[in-house]
Amino acid sequence: MSKLERLKVSEDRRHLETVSGKPFFWLADTDWTMPMRIKWDDARYLMDKRVQQGFSVLQIVALDPEKDHEMRTPCGDPALFDYDLSKRNEKYFQYLDWIIDEADRHGLYVLLLPAWGQLVVGEDWGGHTYEKTVTVENAYEYGDWIGSRYKDRTNIIWCLGGDRQPIHNGVDYKNVWRRLAEGIGHGVTGRNLKWNVPDEHWSDALMTYHTCYETGTGKYSTMSYWDDQDVWIDFIMLQSGHGEKPQNYLQVKEEYDRERTMPVFDGEPAYEQMPASWPPTYFHDEWIVRKRAYWSLFAGSFGHTYGHASVWCSLSEKDCAGTNTYTWFQALDRPGAWQMRALRDLVDSRPFRDSVPCQEMIGHKDHCGEDCLDDHRQACVDKNGRYAMIYMTSGGTETVDLSKLSGEKLHVWWFNPRNGESQGPEVMDNSRTKVSFTSPDEGDRKDWVLVLDDADAGFGRPGRPLEEVKAEFKIGQREMEKVFPGWD
Repeated sequence: MSKLERLKVSEDRRHLETVSGKPFFWLADTDWTMPMRIKWDDARYLMDKRVQQGFSVLQIVALDPEKDHEMRTPCGDPALFDYDLSKRNEKYFQYLDWIIDEADRHGLYVLLLPAWGQLVVGEDWGGHTYEKTVTVENAYEYGDWIGSRYKDRTNIIWCLGGDRQPIHNGVDYKNVWRRLAEGIGHGVTGRNLKWNVPDEHWSDALMTYHTCYETGTGKYSTMSYWDDQDVWIDFIMLQSGHGEKPQNYLQVKEEYDRERTMPVFDGEPAYEQMPASWPPTYFHDEWIVRKRAYWSLFAGSFGHTYGHASVWCSLSEKDCAGTNTYTWFQALDRPGAWQMRALRDLVDSRPFRDSVPCQEMIGHKDHCGEDCLDDHRQACVDKNGRYAMIYMTSGGTETVDLSKLSGEKLHVWWFNPRNGESQGPEVMDNSRTKVSFTSPDEGDRKDWVLVLDDADAGFGRPGRPLEEVKAEFKIGQREMEKVFPGWD
């Protein structure tokens, strides 16, 4: 029995919240291949770690052939017999059941993709072609089946797509995805929902679409090819992807400002230690992870997704033999993952749900597009004027319009997203004029968040030092050792 409440879109259509109206902050980890490549005790360890690091969602695929064309569990049970979507192996899906239920026990939601896009388009990114597994003829039946199977799991959010645009290499697959959505809708609700007919019951099968970053066009939003007729889409997922140049704050703004308001987030930004090009010449470090997260959130996203190049595909020791690559287990402790905990603690220290984008409060302007990425600043402010946050990608000096803030006195903090530590507060008069602030240091990889509070709001220190968080985790490990000798 699920312990988590279902999620829904908030009344202002900017956020997700529980069905009882409790705020929910989306911080997801990318674990696409977990059902196929991580055994149960390791899956439990991963969930323990991610909860400690502040994550609230796992992004998982039910059927993903990218790393194993047979799509087998760690015990070798294939998902399908004869690669036939109607010949499903109950043993495989029992393991997926266990993962979803274990996530619930950990307080984690699951963004579940029923089928990776490769199974629809019949082609992988290496150019190899296959017989198409999910088609317009069988998508509804499979959607109905998997929707019915998980209709009582209240920790599931549905996601179609899987690294493919709905129009791929000139072929339109929209009707396949629409039939899959209708099938899930029927399986979850028992009602004959239609992709283009508004119905309040669609919200019972909360759903989005995971696209790819389309190199030729630069498109990477759910709504790049779908439109408002597709009422099954509840919120927008971006894939700013693994190149060095995407300015995800621009795409977030475009979606934030659209006529039909929908929540938006970056569901696949640059992964930590992912190649930025192919063949690899440069690998992303934790700085780009932080950049994409703060840019997106302060531009209006309702949450964010983190990924690591070794974790999304569950790299084993065998996979890494003779390379300098981390296993998925080692990668769980990479700096970017822990710095997501710092971000989460910052967000939780203020009523972040009430923040709105506010670039007009800062003087800094980008005039050189992609060439200015490392000097970009992104600002948000509480809609009631109680606080403002400004992310400065490389630190430096910023001029801020204080008229956006309430109160006669302000508290000035400098929050370090690299380690969760803060400096301050400095107390100053709110002059309601433009004032310049300079970060403690500046330069390459020296990003900072300027936090300005109405002193009367009573907010405490923003965030928590990561060393303090990690120390608590070690204490927890020692306590577990007392109860379960040999626990790790």
